Amino acid sequence: MARVTNPPAFLDRLKTALVSGLKSGGIDADVDSEPVPTTKLHRIMVLAPKFKALRHTERQNLVWRIAEQALAPDEQLQISMILTLTPDEANGSS
Repeated sequence: MARVTNPPAFLDRLKTALVSGLKSGGIDADVDSEPVPTTKLHRIMVLAPKFKALRHTERQNLVWRIAEQALAPDEQLQISMILTLTPDEANGSS
């Protein structure tokens, strides 16, 4: 039987930092994470309708600046990727 483990504490800090950091820039966002199977890495998904006005590089620069402030370097290495999508993009309808 697979062992269920609690997500690392840094994920909660990262989610809070992303939501509040983006909100301070006028972007309401939902943040979720999932473990990458067979690794110690985690994927982060940030969904925000206002991402539509930003290029993907701008979205990535924005979220990674927030992540770098919220996490220690060793914690950052446990993030495999941060997806930055609009809800339409996430649903495949854009």
